[in-house]
Amino acid sequence: MPERTSGVLVQDQIAAAIRDRITAGELQPGDPIPTLREIVDRWECSKTTAQAAVATLRAEGLITGGRGKSPVVKAPPHREQINLSAGWSQEQKDLVHQPLEVRKQRGAIEMTAGIPIDRTHSTHTYTTVPADEELSEVFAIEPKSPVVRRRYEMRNRETGVRLSYSTSWIPKHLIEAYPPLLDDAEEPWPGGHQHQLWTVGIEVDRFERTVHAAASTPEQQEAWNTTAPMLHVRSKSVDIHGRVVEMSDAEYPADRTEIAIDEKLARWPADHPRFDPAEDDR
Repeated sequence: MPERTSGVLVQDQIAAAIRDRITAGELQPGDPIPTLREIVDRWECSKTTAQAAVATLRAEGLITGGRGKSPVVKAPPHREQINLSAGWSQEQKDLVHQPLEVRKQRGAIEMTAGIPIDRTHSTHTYTTVPADEELSEVFAIEPKSPVVRRRYEMRNRETGVRLSYSTSWIPKHLIEAYPPLLDDAEEPWPGGHQHQLWTVGIEVDRFERTVHAAASTPEQQEAWNTTAPMLHVRSKSVDIHGRVVEMSDAEYPADRTEIAIDEKLARWPADHPRFDPAEDDR
């Protein structure tokens, strides 16, 4: 049976304590972590438990080791920080009516990660698929209606590390009047999806977004160069007529993503009654 203290596996407590020392800078890249003997003595645990704690740190990419070598702290890999703020969607909308050359120089990757687009390698694939039950409900269309599924990935040209990954869906009938919108060879589209929609007369009024976290898969860990959980962001683009005209699912590594939420509240009218504790009826 694994050793436990206060309901938490001892191996996890050990890993957390060493992880905290690395995060705080007490243990620097190249520094050795405590030996198995030191861990056993300090935590009064078995050698098997100590080995499990070290294995956890190695799986997280925090330490080197193996093949007879004592583990040391690894230098953290270079990772682009991602900032998801409430303002960048409006910035994209403002970009829609700018000249082509302006739109080509400013896109989502510059807005979220601050990386010039020429430092990235992008891939994009369009496929027309029948709407499943979820998509038919989201878009208020008949089941099996054609929907254009678009998958996007951007990687750092120098490191090969993933910078962005998303899948989006648009009902085909909304965009088929303009054939370039059905051709993935036209990507990357200057001005992004808001400009794409504008070419067929659709103006986005608002975004509805939800976020949830989940453990990263082995494929995600390799692509993003992290073992951190992933943040999954679903965005629905709602036009000025209240229709959901596009939906996307994007993933972001939790260890380098900041979500900034700015919510403006309406002012009370000038003649709104003041609070009077004496009259407060709760």
